[in-house]
Order: sequence, then structure tokens, then C-alpha cells
Amino acid sequence: MSLFTLCSATGAPGVTTTALALGWVWPLVHPDRRNLVVDADVSGSGILPGYTQAGVPAGGGVLALAAARRVGTAEEIVEHAVALDPDARRFVLTGLSATTQARPLGPVWQSLADAAPSLGAASTDVLVDLGRLGHRYEPTPLIEQADTVVVVLGSTLASVTAAVEAVRALRGSRGPSQTAALLVSDGGPYSAREIAAELEVDRLPVIETDRWAARALTEAATTGWRFDRSPLLRAAREAAAHLRDTVATLRTGALS
Repeated sequence: MSLFTLCSATGAPGVTTTALALGWVWPLVHPDRRNLVVDADVSGSGILPGYTQAGVPAGGGVLALAAARRVGTAEEIVEHAVALDPDARRFVLTGLSATTQARPLGPVWQSLADAAPSLGAASTDVLVDLGRLGHRYEPTPLIEQADTVVVVLGSTLASVTAAVEAVRALRGSRGPSQTAALLVSDGGPYSAREIAAELEVDRLPVIETDRWAARALTEAATTGWRFDRSPLLRAAREAAAHLRDTVATLRTGALS
């Protein structure tokens, strides 16, 4: 396992919350692995405002890597990130406060993509919050070099229609086995089975809408037993296991 890129075809289906939830449960599903969530949404961070209000310093992150003019080793990348737990198994590399900061970051995205294998070798898997596809300054290397690109969508007609086109385009450029989808659902109007059929996927993990737990994640709030047992975290565990199985299948096929 190494690099997973989460994105959407329409605005705000829950990519940031999903990335953070997966990052939180990752060491629980994969006990021997650390996780780094990279905030690569060039339209502006959905993570940074909440984290700075929670007392996390604004220094470091993607902009610090850009200022250093080199990404460096796997451990040096992690040093620019914020540790979310005392055991330092969950990290967030914070992103941009405004779109205007995105223009010169092409080399940083390429370097992060190139560094993913060394991070993987250092027992650190990377989850990228890319935001919406199609931005002028899109971090293309984090799509092209990802082990799996995951299109996150909602259950509305507009979200499903856009996701079908996005999945089709990604499959055309990356191949069907390297493209996945994940549904953020509040119970309707379309079922996961109906949407999976439209997307032509065998399995469509579902992340339950859970506003309380989502707020705790995006604001780096104090967590406890209620958070760990929340519908969001339970669904995220199943989705993380699905991503693990997807990459394992890919690599087994590559070796056969």
C-alpha cells in the first residue's frame, strides 16, 4: 500500500471528511502502518481553518515544503506534518488557505507523488484530499501516480451523473482496476446498489453522513469512545479495508 487519491466530480460531497476519517481509522485497520493525509485541494483547504482554530500551528504543511525547494526523505515529509495522536501514527500535511497559492506548487505535487514509494517503505501510507477534479492548477501527478484513485460522490442525481463521467475518464487513462468509488450517503434518493450499477463497480463502500463526528475530525476536536463508535468511523473502517483489498488484488495481479 502507498498512495490513495480521493477526489470528486462535483462540489462538496465530503472528500475532506472522508479522507480524514480514513486517515484516523487506518492504523486500526492496518496496525503495522502509519497514515499521512495530504491536503492537496488547490481551491482552498477544508482542513486548515478548523485545525488552526483548534490550536494547531499554521506553519509547516505543503507551503513549507515549497519554501524548502525540496521534499526530502520520507521522514522529512512527515516532519512537516501535524501528528494527530500521541503515538504519532496519524498525520496531516496541511494545505492552502487560498487558490492564489496553488500556481507555483506543481513541482511539490510531483515530488510528493515520487516520494510515495519511500513513504510506503517507511510504513507510511498516503491519503490525498484532492478536492474537485478539473481545477486549473490540479495536482495531476497525485492522480497519475496513485495506486488507486477514489471518486467520492453523493447520492443526488447531479453527483451520480458527474461521477459516472469522472470514473469513465479515469478508467480510460488509468485502467479500471486502479479506479474506485466511495459513496457518502444520507439515505437517498438512490441506493448504493443502484449507484454501483451506474458506476459499473462490483462494490461501493458507503460512508454514513455523521455531522457530529465529521465536525470533530475537521476541527481536530477531542475524541473519545463516542467518536470511535460513531457511524462515520465504523463505515470508514470498512472502506479502509476495501482499499487495502483493492491494492492487494492489484499487486497480486501484477506479479502473476
